[in-house]
Amino acid sequence: MKLLYKLLAFILALFIYSPVNEIATYTTSKEDADLVFSVLSDVHVEGNNKDKFELFGEGLRDVNSADKNDALIFLGDNTMNSQVIELSSFFGLLKKHNQIDTVLMVTGNHDLCPSKYNVGDYEDLKDRFFDYKNSFIKAKYDTLYYNYSIDGYKFIVLGSESDAGVQEDISDKQLDWLENELKLAEKDGKPIFIFNHYPLNHTWEDVWTDGHIGEDSEKLHEILKNSKNQIIYFSGHLHMGLYDNQVSYANEDNITYISVPAFGADNTIGDADIQDKGMGMYVEVYENEIVVRVRNFTEHKWMDVEHSISL
Repeated sequence: MKLLYKLLAFILALFIYSPVNEIATYTTSKEDADLVFSVLSDVHVEGNNKDKFELFGEGLRDVNSADKNDALIFLGDNTMNSQVIELSSFFGLLKKHNQIDTVLMVTGNHDLCPSKYNVGDYEDLKDRFFDYKNSFIKAKYDTLYYNYSIDGYKFIVLGSESDAGVQEDISDKQLDWLENELKLAEKDGKPIFIFNHYPLNHTWEDVWTDGHIGEDSEKLHEILKNSKNQIIYFSGHLHMGLYDNQVSYANEDNITYISVPAFGADNTIGDADIQDKGMGMYVEVYENEIVVRVRNFTEHKWMDVEHSISL
């Protein structure tokens, strides 16, 4: 089956998107960044939607045009319905146009939760997602939540463990694991990057108060705020875009919450000031500062939005 997936992905990647122009190289805002990575959320590659294939292909080429990029993180809802043709298109384009060695995948509700367009139940969709992921990217893992070290920095991915619809189901086992991982990281004092498709409840209360982590949100919040490290928490899911008043960033003691706009869908939730498709984050980590820049990867330009986090 994995061989069939690879063959289908290879064939689709040849025909669904053809690059037209060269893309200029871009670089970090300052010299001597310790770590640089890009974050895309809600790519929503869909069925036979040619526009979304082209959007994703062009965006991948731009991400790979950066002078420095240590990792690429997909923040969930990678496809629209988790169909074989969608997964084959997503991973086929990724295989063809990506040269970044470290790729980390987060799962969202569209990746794992059955709908009228999906074949199979939650476990079927999860197994198929892992079959594709482990066939196409180097970072191998077989759990929805895991940690990964990049140049001494801890990256933690969280994931929903059942079909909970637009909410997330986080087990006590996952929460205990997270708490232990945060304690283990205390000795180095470095910031910790957490990636979850779902924001904590009430983080973006003016935009969408429900449909996030559900009843496990308070437990997760307690674990995060009790950490002795700075935590940078990336989430997607909301399609809420960017606001002039920087509402897509929120600071709370040791935690900075960052809402990543949808890449493959209009960002219309909450009437954002900037609703464009194709946007994502380019994150630069320095000795005393983290700089988060917003880039439209499909239009190959920086947005006038930047956030600095002091370390």
